Amino acid sequence: MPLRRVVVASLLVGFCAGAATLLDLSSPGYYLQTESRLRDAIARSGRTSPANPNLVFLAIDSDSVSLDESLDVEGLFSSSSSNSESHRALEIMSKGWPWNREIYALILKRLVGSGAKVVAFDCLFPEPAPGDDAFRAALERFGPQAVIGSNFVSRENVNRSPKIPSSYDRPTKTLTPKTAIPDERIGFTNFFADENKIVRDAQYKVDFRAPGEPMATYLSLSARVASKAGHSELIPNDLAEHLMRFTGAPRKGFRPRSLFEIFVPEYWEHNFGSGELIRDKIVIVGAEGKWQKDELNTPFGTMPGAEVHLNALNALLHGEFLKDLAPFPRGVVTFLAALVGFGLWARIRLPWLRLVALGAVDCGAPFCALWFYNHQNLYLPCLAPLLALNSNVLFCLVADFTFVRVERAKLRSTLQTRDDLTHMIVHDLRSPLTTVTGYVDALEQMASDKLNPDEAKCVAEAKRGAVDMRDMITTLLDLSRLEAGGMPMRLQDHNLAEIAREAAKRFTPVLGGRTLRCDVPHEPVSISCDGDVVRRILENLISNALKFTKSTGTIRVRVQDNATAATISVSDDGEGIPRDQHERVFEKFGQTDSGGKHRHSTGIGLAFCRLAVEAHHGKIGLESEPGKGSTFWFTLPVPEHVAVKKNDGRKAMTSSV
Repeated sequence: MPLRRVVVASLLVGFCAGAATLLDLSSPGYYLQTESRLRDAIARSGRTSPANPNLVFLAIDSDSVSLDESLDVEGLFSSSSSNSESHRALEIMSKGWPWNREIYALILKRLVGSGAKVVAFDCLFPEPAPGDDAFRAALERFGPQAVIGSNFVSRENVNRSPKIPSSYDRPTKTLTPKTAIPDERIGFTNFFADENKIVRDAQYKVDFRAPGEPMATYLSLSARVASKAGHSELIPNDLAEHLMRFTGAPRKGFRPRSLFEIFVPEYWEHNFGSGELIRDKIVIVGAEGKWQKDELNTPFGTMPGAEVHLNALNALLHGEFLKDLAPFPRGVVTFLAALVGFGLWARIRLPWLRLVALGAVDCGAPFCALWFYNHQNLYLPCLAPLLALNSNVLFCLVADFTFVRVERAKLRSTLQTRDDLTHMIVHDLRSPLTTVTGYVDALEQMASDKLNPDEAKCVAEAKRGAVDMRDMITTLLDLSRLEAGGMPMRLQDHNLAEIAREAAKRFTPVLGGRTLRCDVPHEPVSISCDGDVVRRILENLISNALKFTKSTGTIRVRVQDNATAATISVSDDGEGIPRDQHERVFEKFGQTDSGGKHRHSTGIGLAFCRLAVEAHHGKIGLESEPGKGSTFWFTLPVPEHVAVKKNDGRKAMTSSV
């Protein structure tokens, strides 16, 4: 492979990897959106986190809020009449939303009384409301087991993340008194979505300083629940956002259970095992989402806020967090992807096959990213490596096509220059050669009378050299005319057997110790051809055979006739031609390795033979193996009227038999 191509391909690797890495680091909006969608597709296809069986989702759903005053609560849920708390709870629910906050005190009492480890309300209580006294009393009574929500509502003066708001909206003072340190019964409910409004991670701690107060650390709802459940060591010490592995599609990992059912004795007994389902469990109470639009976008779709808190808590308890690569490792992955593209360019030469391989690598890349997601809890960069890989392969293809076009243009220019030079030399040589030949002919005529035998031999050799040069010049001119399609063929009916015999006789004086056999049919082999051109084709093939045949070798000329074509072959027992050089010998100035070393080989004779045979609408070929000699053959079509006569003759012979 040319060094300059390797250098260009190497530079393209660095350029494509650098450009993709720069795009990844700058992360413009369209790029970040595409990268996020690819990651979400991997999350949906990959392994999900198993749902912790000790987490329960108690939903304030449409069934719970659809109870109203027009319903006959006592008639509909008559069994609740015997339990004052259940009756009171259903009565509050029937008053319509928002409920009297006494209901939350009743919920706490029912759940904690049944053995719940922690009860958390994914609800905000920013303003005073009826029932606050009862709820406050329950919070004080069940403080170690209770958590309620708070919220951050603005953006200023917050450490760590620019997405985290900083104005803190505490629960109303009628529920929890304002203190300088965070109340252990409160956890913030915010999930700080990214630019695409999708929640993919959770922040468990926030450092916040209210005006006139010291800096304090606030825990999220899920972190506060984990702390009260005895798992405070699992809460991350940093303030970073942690990518979490979800439990799956919405309402699948944590099935929502209607809140009102805990106050209906039949449902409480049947669906909750009279409280056994709640015992030693963590219960999250929150809106189911559809009726109050309390839903968040996640990689798995729209999910109730309480269920997102359950997923954050589940990830915390199981340690199911995902890691993202730092900028430098991301750049390394992108550079390796560009190197894969370089490998495809270096190992695969066919462009279409290279594109097929590129498609296979593109299809396999998601499976590689999926493996790291499933087994290493790692998000690999998706878009930057794919951009580096594909752009490198495509740029290399463009570079290859450019190099090929430049090289072909140079080759065409070189060949045209060579042909022009050859044509000029041939024309300039032809006139003085005619003069030389004329004087040599005159000397030859005087040789017998005025020259001694040695001098006469020198004149004969000079004439032979002049004739050879004349034939070479003629061949070069005819070759140019054949290539241009401008050489007229004087087609007449000829006996191919006679042409073969005449061509073979011309080489009798130069055979030396070699044997030349001419096997031709006794009957005429009639074809329509230019007799002089066919004779020159045969002479070229016999001359080649003489050059490469040993001094005691045998050359065989054979003519075969059939109904549609006549075949002429010239065989020798020389050193043979390797199979990978068969096509080259018929090219203009093309030679075999051994032919190039032969001082009388010009590389134009066989090119002339090919073009001349094709001008007769025939075919030419070669059969040869190293050490087994060579057979050059060509076929010429038999005229239609001759072929008909042959067929009629064969039919007549068959009938007579």
